[in-house]
Amino acid sequence: MTDNWTIGSTVVTAVATGVALWVAGRGEYIRAAERRDERQAQARLLSVYVNEGDTEAVVRNYSNEPIREIRWYDAGARNSDGGTAAVVRFQDGERRERGHLPPGESFTVPLARFGWGDELPESAAPAGSTIWVTVHYMDAHGFWWSRTGDRQPVPLHDGPGEPLVHD
Repeated sequence: MTDNWTIGSTVVTAVATGVALWVAGRGEYIRAAERRDERQAQARLLSVYVNEGDTEAVVRNYSNEPIREIRWYDAGARNSDGGTAAVVRFQDGERRERGHLPPGESFTVPLARFGWGDELPESAAPAGSTIWVTVHYMDAHGFWWSRTGDRQPVPLHDGPGEPLVHD
């Protein structure tokens, strides 16, 4: 009978230990997710878009904290089926980097305008396409992020990339 009690108590102890380890691991997983959400909170409050006339790329800080640094990284246009319609260029000579961006303020960069056909007005991209822009930026806590349009921000663990230049 003693052997049965020994085996039973060993099994119960092993199960209890396994459950305790699972609960501890799950708690750490939840805390890591909360830390990740806290880090992303400010990053999500930076808006990146092109104004209605497609003349400027705009980044706006809707958070209550400053953005330490912003770099316009790339821009392009997609046609209605999602394919690449054109490379969009920032106007020559325009500053594409900025340091401190206070809460509630915007930073804009004019887009270059081109002729896309004899009877079409000059614009930053072909008619019917949607322009997207990407910025790399450092939040108030020193974390680098990449954001393209209204997509979720993506952490840049190796820091920002050099802005792309299209010839």
